[in-house]
Amino acid sequence: MNGFSIGRALAVLVLAFLLPAPGWATEAQSRLEGRTLDVLVGFSNTGDGARFWNLFSGALRRHLPKTVIRARFDDTARGAKGTSDLFSLPEGSLAVGFVRPPDVAFAQARKLESVDYDLHQAKWIAGVEEESFVMVARRGLPVEPQALRATGNSLIMPVSDILATHATVGVLLNAVTGIGAKVVVGFGNSARLKSILAGDADFYTAAADQELQPLFESGDVQALYTIVGEQFPPQVDRSRTLESFLVPGAPQAVVDYIKSARGMGRAFFAPPGVNAEDVAALREAFHEVLVDPDFVAEAASMAVPVAAVDWQVVERQTLEILPTDSARLEQIEHAYACGLAMSEGRSDRCDF
Repeated sequence: MNGFSIGRALAVLVLAFLLPAPGWATEAQSRLEGRTLDVLVGFSNTGDGARFWNLFSGALRRHLPKTVIRARFDDTARGAKGTSDLFSLPEGSLAVGFVRPPDVAFAQARKLESVDYDLHQAKWIAGVEEESFVMVARRGLPVEPQALRATGNSLIMPVSDILATHATVGVLLNAVTGIGAKVVVGFGNSARLKSILAGDADFYTAAADQELQPLFESGDVQALYTIVGEQFPPQVDRSRTLESFLVPGAPQAVVDYIKSARGMGRAFFAPPGVNAEDVAALREAFHEVLVDPDFVAEAASMAVPVAAVDWQVVERQTLEILPTDSARLEQIEHAYACGLAMSEGRSDRCDF
Protein backbone atom coordinates (compact mmCIF):
# COMPACT_ATOMS: atom_id res chain seq x y z
CA MET A 1 0.00 0.00 0.00
CA ASN A 2 2.79 2.41 0.91
CA GLY A 3 4.68 1.57 -2.31
CA PHE A 4 1.58 2.28 -4.37
CA SER A 5 1.05 5.62 -2.61
CA ILE A 6 4.66 6.71 -3.12
CA GLY A 7 4.56 5.77 -6.80
CA ARG A 8 1.33 7.64 -7.28
CA ALA A 9 2.73 10.69 -5.50
CA LEU A 10 5.81 10.64 -7.74
CA ALA A 11 3.62 10.45 -10.83
CA VAL A 12 1.61 13.45 -9.69
CA LEU A 13 4.83 15.36 -8.97
CA VAL A 14 6.19 14.62 -12.45
CA LEU A 15 2.95 15.76 -14.07
CA ALA A 16 3.05 18.94 -12.04
CA PHE A 17 6.39 19.80 -13.58
CA LEU A 18 5.45 18.76 -17.11
CA LEU A 19 2.04 20.42 -17.38
CA PRO A 20 1.70 24.21 -17.42
CA ALA A 21 0.00 25.63 -14.37
CA PRO A 22 -2.08 28.80 -14.69
CA GLY A 23 -0.67 30.10 -11.45
CA TRP A 24 2.87 29.93 -12.85
CA ALA A 25 2.18 32.38 -15.70
CA THR A 26 4.31 35.51 -15.62
CA GLU A 27 2.66 38.80 -14.75
CA ALA A 28 3.03 39.85 -18.39
CA GLN A 29 1.33 36.68 -19.64
CA SER A 30 -1.53 37.12 -17.19
CA ARG A 31 -1.95 40.80 -18.01
CA LEU A 32 -1.95 40.26 -21.80
CA GLU A 33 -3.83 36.95 -21.91
CA GLY A 34 -6.80 36.85 -24.29
CA ARG A 35 -5.98 40.24 -25.83
CA THR A 36 -4.74 41.40 -29.23
CA LEU A 37 -1.46 43.28 -29.52
CA ASP A 38 -1.28 45.41 -32.68
CA VAL A 39 2.24 46.00 -33.99
CA LEU A 40 3.32 48.63 -36.48
CA VAL A 41 6.52 47.53 -38.22
CA GLY A 42 7.89 50.77 -39.63
CA PHE A 43 10.07 49.07 -42.23
CA SER A 44 9.58 47.44 -45.61
CA ASN A 45 8.49 43.82 -45.55
CA THR A 46 11.67 42.66 -47.29
CA GLY A 47 14.57 44.36 -45.46
CA ASP A 48 16.55 43.83 -42.28
CA GLY A 49 13.79 45.31 -40.13
CA ALA A 50 11.34 42.72 -41.42
CA ARG A 51 13.91 39.97 -40.96
CA PHE A 52 14.34 40.92 -37.30
CA TRP A 53 10.60 41.20 -36.71
CA ASN A 54 9.88 37.81 -38.25
CA LEU A 55 12.45 36.23 -35.96
CA PHE A 56 11.41 38.20 -32.87
CA SER A 57 7.68 37.71 -33.37
CA GLY A 58 8.06 33.94 -33.36
CA ALA A 59 9.80 34.10 -29.98
CA LEU A 60 7.29 36.65 -28.67
CA ARG A 61 4.41 34.33 -29.53
CA ARG A 62 6.11 31.56 -27.56
CA HIS A 63 6.38 33.87 -24.55
CA LEU A 64 2.81 35.16 -24.92
CA PRO A 65 0.97 32.03 -26.14
CA LYS A 66 -2.48 33.36 -25.23
CA THR A 67 -2.04 36.79 -26.82
CA VAL A 68 -2.93 37.46 -30.46
CA ILE A 69 -0.10 39.38 -32.12
CA ARG A 70 -1.21 41.22 -35.26
CA ALA A 71 1.42 43.07 -37.30
CA ARG A 72 1.30 45.40 -40.28
CA PHE A 73 4.17 46.88 -42.26
CA ASP A 74 4.26 50.58 -43.17
CA ASP A 75 7.58 52.19 -44.04
CA THR A 76 6.00 55.40 -45.38
CA ALA A 77 8.28 58.31 -44.40
CA ARG A 78 10.53 55.78 -42.64
CA GLY A 79 7.84 54.81 -40.16
CA ALA A 80 6.59 58.35 -39.43
CA LYS A 81 3.14 57.80 -40.93
CA GLY A 82 2.54 54.60 -38.95
CA THR A 83 3.83 56.28 -35.80
CA SER A 84 1.25 59.04 -36.31
CA ASP A 85 -1.45 56.38 -36.66
CA LEU A 86 -0.45 54.82 -33.33
CA PHE A 87 -0.48 58.16 -31.55
CA SER A 88 -4.10 58.65 -32.63
CA LEU A 89 -5.27 55.47 -30.85
CA PRO A 90 -7.64 55.95 -27.90
CA GLU A 91 -6.92 55.28 -24.23
CA GLY A 92 -6.89 51.59 -23.40
CA SER A 93 -5.39 50.51 -26.72
CA LEU A 94 -2.77 47.76 -26.83
CA ALA A 95 -0.24 48.52 -29.54
CA VAL A 96 3.47 49.03 -30.15
CA GLY A 97 5.57 50.47 -32.93
CA PHE A 98 8.84 49.00 -34.18
CA VAL A 99 10.96 51.79 -35.64
CA ARG A 100 14.41 53.28 -35.86
CA PRO A 101 14.08 56.12 -33.31
CA PRO A 102 16.33 58.64 -35.11
CA ASP A 103 14.28 58.30 -38.31
CA VAL A 104 10.98 59.17 -36.64
CA ALA A 105 12.70 61.79 -34.46
CA PHE A 106 14.17 63.55 -37.50
CA ALA A 107 10.76 63.49 -39.19
CA GLN A 108 9.30 65.20 -36.11
CA ALA A 109 12.10 67.76 -35.94
CA ARG A 110 11.61 68.65 -39.61
CA LYS A 111 7.82 68.85 -39.20
CA LEU A 112 7.09 66.56 -42.13
CA GLU A 113 3.52 66.54 -43.38
CA SER A 114 3.00 62.93 -42.27
CA VAL A 115 4.00 63.70 -38.66
CA ASP A 116 1.28 63.99 -36.05
CA TYR A 117 3.08 62.84 -32.90
CA ASP A 118 5.47 63.95 -30.20
CA LEU A 119 8.10 61.39 -29.22
CA HIS A 120 8.45 63.12 -25.85
CA GLN A 121 5.19 61.29 -25.05
CA ALA A 122 6.30 57.88 -26.38
CA LYS A 123 6.56 55.04 -23.87
CA TRP A 124 9.65 53.12 -24.92
CA ILE A 125 9.50 49.36 -24.46
CA ALA A 126 12.98 48.13 -25.44
CA GLY A 127 15.84 48.66 -27.82
CA VAL A 128 16.95 45.62 -29.80
CA GLU A 129 20.30 46.67 -31.28
CA GLU A 130 23.50 48.26 -30.03
CA GLU A 131 25.83 48.80 -32.95
CA SER A 132 29.29 50.20 -33.56
CA PHE A 133 29.72 52.57 -36.50
CA VAL A 134 32.75 53.52 -38.53
CA MET A 135 33.40 55.77 -41.52
CA VAL A 136 34.27 53.26 -44.24
CA ALA A 137 36.33 54.48 -47.20
CA ARG A 138 37.36 53.10 -50.57
CA ARG A 139 40.77 51.61 -51.17
CA GLY A 140 43.41 54.22 -51.92
CA LEU A 141 41.61 57.23 -50.47
CA PRO A 142 43.89 59.49 -48.39
CA VAL A 143 43.16 58.95 -44.72
CA GLU A 144 44.59 62.07 -43.09
CA PRO A 145 42.11 64.86 -42.25
CA GLN A 146 44.09 67.66 -43.90
CA ALA A 147 44.43 65.76 -47.18
CA LEU A 148 40.71 65.01 -47.21
CA ARG A 149 39.78 68.62 -46.46
CA ALA A 150 41.89 69.78 -49.40
CA THR A 151 39.67 67.91 -51.86
CA GLY A 152 36.84 70.45 -51.56
CA ASN A 153 33.49 68.79 -52.20
CA SER A 154 34.78 66.36 -54.84
CA LEU A 155 34.31 63.43 -52.44
CA ILE A 156 31.10 61.38 -52.74
CA MET A 157 29.08 60.06 -49.79
CA PRO A 158 26.29 57.71 -50.98
CA VAL A 159 22.99 57.69 -49.04
CA SER A 160 19.53 56.24 -49.60
CA ASP A 161 17.59 59.49 -49.23
CA ILE A 162 18.19 62.82 -47.57
CA LEU A 163 15.78 62.05 -44.69
CA ALA A 164 17.60 58.86 -43.66
CA THR A 165 19.51 58.80 -40.37
CA HIS A 166 22.80 58.09 -42.12
CA ALA A 167 22.23 61.07 -44.44
CA THR A 168 21.52 63.46 -41.57
CA VAL A 169 24.61 62.21 -39.75
CA GLY A 170 26.65 62.53 -42.94
CA VAL A 171 25.68 66.18 -43.36
CA LEU A 172 26.59 66.92 -39.73
CA LEU A 173 29.92 65.11 -40.14
CA ASN A 174 30.73 67.44 -43.04
CA ALA A 175 30.35 70.34 -40.64
CA VAL A 176 32.29 69.07 -37.63
CA THR A 177 35.16 67.40 -39.56
CA GLY A 178 35.54 70.05 -42.26
CA ILE A 179 35.62 67.26 -44.87
CA GLY A 180 33.02 68.39 -47.39
CA ALA A 181 31.58 65.33 -49.06
CA LYS A 182 28.83 65.62 -51.64
CA VAL A 183 25.84 63.69 -50.27
CA VAL A 184 24.35 61.73 -53.18
CA VAL A 185 20.96 60.01 -52.79
CA GLY A 186 19.61 56.83 -54.38
CA PHE A 187 21.81 54.16 -52.78
CA GLY A 188 20.25 51.35 -50.75
CA ASN A 189 22.19 49.42 -48.09
CA SER A 190 23.99 47.03 -50.42
CA ALA A 191 24.37 49.66 -53.15
CA ARG A 192 26.31 51.96 -50.84
CA LEU A 193 28.94 49.33 -50.18
CA LYS A 194 29.07 48.33 -53.85
CA SER A 195 29.71 51.94 -54.85
CA ILE A 196 32.64 52.09 -52.42
CA LEU A 197 34.09 48.82 -53.72
CA ALA A 198 33.74 50.00 -57.32
CA GLY A 199 35.41 53.33 -56.54
CA ASP A 200 32.30 55.27 -57.57
CA ALA A 201 31.94 56.76 -54.08
CA ASP A 202 34.47 57.62 -51.40
CA PHE A 203 33.11 56.90 -47.93
CA TYR A 204 29.96 56.32 -45.89
CA THR A 205 28.94 55.51 -42.31
CA ALA A 206 28.50 51.78 -41.78
CA ALA A 207 27.89 49.34 -38.97
CA ALA A 208 31.06 47.39 -38.19
CA ASP A 209 29.36 44.06 -38.82
CA GLN A 210 30.35 40.66 -40.21
CA GLU A 211 29.87 41.79 -43.82
CA LEU A 212 32.77 44.24 -43.57
CA GLN A 213 35.22 41.97 -41.75
CA PRO A 214 36.64 40.20 -44.85
CA LEU A 215 36.77 43.49 -46.76
CA PHE A 216 38.88 45.10 -44.06
CA GLU A 217 41.12 42.02 -44.07
CA SER A 218 41.61 42.14 -47.84
CA GLY A 219 42.13 45.89 -47.91
CA ASP A 220 39.20 46.46 -50.28
CA VAL A 221 37.92 49.04 -47.78
CA GLN A 222 39.57 51.01 -45.00
CA ALA A 223 38.38 52.84 -41.91
CA LEU A 224 38.80 56.60 -41.71
CA TYR A 225 37.61 56.87 -38.10
CA THR A 226 35.29 55.29 -35.57
CA ILE A 227 32.06 57.12 -34.79
CA VAL A 228 30.43 55.30 -31.89
CA GLY A 229 30.61 51.92 -30.15
CA GLU A 230 33.26 49.48 -28.99
CA GLN A 231 33.01 46.43 -31.26
CA PHE A 232 35.33 46.88 -34.25
CA PRO A 233 37.36 44.47 -36.41
CA PRO A 234 41.06 44.34 -35.49
CA GLN A 235 41.96 46.16 -38.72
CA VAL A 236 40.19 49.30 -37.48
CA ASP A 237 42.58 51.68 -35.68
CA ARG A 238 40.65 52.63 -32.55
CA SER A 239 42.87 55.66 -31.96
CA ARG A 240 41.39 57.23 -35.09
CA THR A 241 38.17 58.42 -33.50
CA LEU A 242 35.69 61.02 -34.68
CA GLU A 243 37.17 63.31 -32.03
CA SER A 244 40.57 63.09 -33.74
CA PHE A 245 39.00 64.41 -36.97
CA LEU A 246 37.09 67.37 -35.50
CA VAL A 247 37.81 70.92 -36.57
CA PRO A 248 38.64 73.39 -33.77
CA GLY A 249 35.51 74.67 -32.07
CA ALA A 250 33.23 71.87 -33.25
CA PRO A 251 30.29 72.01 -30.78
CA GLN A 252 30.11 69.11 -28.34
CA ALA A 253 26.32 69.24 -28.65
CA VAL A 254 26.60 68.34 -32.34
CA VAL A 255 29.11 65.56 -31.67
CA ASP A 256 26.84 64.08 -28.99
CA TYR A 257 23.91 64.34 -31.38
CA ILE A 258 25.83 62.42 -34.06
CA LYS A 259 26.81 59.68 -31.64
CA SER A 260 23.29 59.24 -30.29
CA ALA A 261 21.72 59.26 -33.74
CA ARG A 262 24.18 56.82 -35.28
CA GLY A 263 24.53 54.54 -32.26
CA MET A 264 20.80 53.89 -31.81
CA GLY A 265 19.39 50.72 -33.30
CA ARG A 266 15.78 49.72 -33.85
CA ALA A 267 13.42 49.88 -30.90
CA PHE A 268 9.84 49.28 -29.76
CA PHE A 269 7.59 51.95 -28.26
CA ALA A 270 4.01 52.18 -27.04
CA PRO A 271 1.92 55.25 -27.89
CA PRO A 272 0.29 57.44 -25.20
CA GLY A 273 -3.00 55.50 -25.38
CA VAL A 274 -1.44 52.38 -23.82
CA ASN A 275 -1.87 52.47 -20.05
CA ALA A 276 0.95 52.14 -17.52
CA GLU A 277 0.12 48.57 -16.45
CA ASP A 278 0.14 47.34 -20.04
CA VAL A 279 3.40 49.18 -20.74
CA ALA A 280 5.01 47.43 -17.75
CA ALA A 281 3.77 44.05 -19.01
CA LEU A 282 5.10 44.73 -22.51
CA ARG A 283 8.50 45.76 -21.14
CA GLU A 284 8.68 42.54 -19.14
CA ALA A 285 7.65 40.32 -22.05
CA PHE A 286 9.89 41.97 -24.64
CA HIS A 287 12.90 41.87 -22.32
CA GLU A 288 12.33 38.17 -21.66
CA VAL A 289 12.40 37.50 -25.40
CA LEU A 290 15.57 39.53 -25.96
CA VAL A 291 17.48 37.55 -23.30
CA ASP A 292 15.94 34.17 -24.19
CA PRO A 293 18.93 31.89 -24.97
CA ASP A 294 17.02 30.11 -27.74
CA PHE A 295 16.12 33.39 -29.43
CA VAL A 296 19.65 34.76 -29.06
CA ALA A 297 21.13 31.56 -30.51
CA GLU A 298 18.70 31.55 -33.42
CA ALA A 299 19.48 35.19 -34.18
CA ALA A 300 23.23 34.50 -34.05
CA SER A 301 22.85 31.59 -36.47
CA MET A 302 21.19 33.98 -38.94
CA ALA A 303 23.73 36.79 -38.35
CA VAL A 304 20.97 39.02 -36.95
CA PRO A 305 22.39 41.44 -34.34
CA VAL A 306 20.50 41.45 -31.04
CA ALA A 307 20.94 43.42 -27.83
CA ALA A 308 18.61 43.93 -24.88
CA VAL A 309 18.75 47.72 -24.53
CA ASP A 310 16.84 49.07 -21.54
CA TRP A 311 13.92 51.34 -22.39
CA GLN A 312 15.37 54.13 -20.26
CA VAL A 313 18.50 54.19 -22.44
CA VAL A 314 16.38 54.43 -25.58
CA GLU A 315 14.33 57.23 -24.04
CA ARG A 316 17.42 59.20 -23.04
CA GLN A 317 19.05 58.84 -26.46
CA THR A 318 15.85 59.80 -28.24
CA LEU A 319 15.50 62.94 -26.15
CA GLU A 320 19.12 63.81 -26.96
CA ILE A 321 18.22 64.01 -30.65
CA LEU A 322 15.05 66.00 -29.90
CA PRO A 323 16.61 68.82 -27.89
CA THR A 324 14.36 71.41 -26.29
CA ASP A 325 17.22 73.63 -25.13
CA SER A 326 17.25 76.53 -27.59
CA ALA A 327 21.04 77.06 -27.54
CA ARG A 328 21.74 73.39 -28.23
CA LEU A 329 19.09 73.26 -30.93
CA GLU A 330 20.56 76.32 -32.61
CA GLN A 331 24.03 74.73 -32.71
CA ILE A 332 22.67 71.57 -34.33
CA GLU A 333 20.59 73.46 -36.88
CA HIS A 334 23.54 75.70 -37.75
CA ALA A 335 25.82 72.68 -38.24
CA TYR A 336 23.24 70.94 -40.44
CA ALA A 337 22.69 74.00 -42.63
CA CYS A 338 26.43 74.52 -42.99
CA GLY A 339 27.15 70.84 -43.66
CA LEU A 340 24.47 70.83 -46.36
CA ALA A 341 26.02 73.93 -47.92
CA MET A 342 29.37 72.10 -48.00
CA SER A 343 27.70 69.13 -49.69
CA GLU A 344 26.21 71.40 -52.35
CA GLY A 345 29.48 73.28 -52.94
CA ARG A 346 28.16 76.58 -51.52
CA SER A 347 30.67 76.59 -48.66
CA ASP A 348 34.01 75.00 -47.90
CA ARG A 349 33.88 75.12 -44.11
CA CYS A 350 31.74 75.94 -41.09
CA ASP A 351 32.35 78.72 -38.62
CA PHE A 352 31.80 77.63 -35.05
